[in-house]
Amino acid sequence: MRQSDLGLLAGAGIWSHGPAGEKPRRARSRTIGRVSEVTLLTPVRPGRIAGEGRTYEQRLWGALESVQRRVERGIPTPIGQLPTIHFARWLILRPAQYLHYSEVEPPARDTCRSWLFFTSNFDGDIKDYLREFSVFLGEDVDRIWGNCEDWPPGGARNFEAFWDYARRHQIPTHAFYAAYPELTVGRIRQLDRFKRAFDRLIARTRRPDGATIDDVARLLDRFLAENSVYPGDFPKEGGTYASDPE
Repeated sequence: MRQSDLGLLAGAGIWSHGPAGEKPRRARSRTIGRVSEVTLLTPVRPGRIAGEGRTYEQRLWGALESVQRRVERGIPTPIGQLPTIHFARWLILRPAQYLHYSEVEPPARDTCRSWLFFTSNFDGDIKDYLREFSVFLGEDVDRIWGNCEDWPPGGARNFEAFWDYARRHQIPTHAFYAAYPELTVGRIRQLDRFKRAFDRLIARTRRPDGATIDDVARLLDRFLAENSVYPGDFPKEGGTYASDPE
């Protein structure tokens, strides 16, 4: 790794620093209620891919753009099947961006590399969360982080190597906020389905002129019977969601 990259790593805080005099230690995820966070900063491999006309950064950009296009078009993505993810974001940090206010000027900037920045909020423990990536999204994870330095030869399917890689590149979060810390993704989906069903119930209780129908009690009883078993429809931790029916 180049000296300029070592300096950037130290400045970015790859290691979490305690009181003065203590040895640096690996960063830890913060948890509020049931929601945790993780942030990874990984160096993108320099140069061109053997046998291809593009760089590792260009291939990484293409992989991320493919994910984004699917999200925007409402096409299911593999990551959307995991039951614990509240939020996830990837972005490529280029020297022209992170050195904008520094004293490092061209051509010295040409010696600096790009970085892949990943941050996510999720339910539960970070090791369980990344294990779900390994088990359910191994090939998809490889398509992204396989463009970064020191990616394990066995890829994400080799969980222990993947776990070590993630821990080595995790950076500390200094402030973390969750709007609904006691609500898991599964519970949020339950409440969303319940709210949609309740809205449909309310619509059926009104006549075209706005007056209330006579048989509200029967509709309410039916609604309660149909929606009293919502919890049994959701996967346990580590499972996946099927596509939600409309």
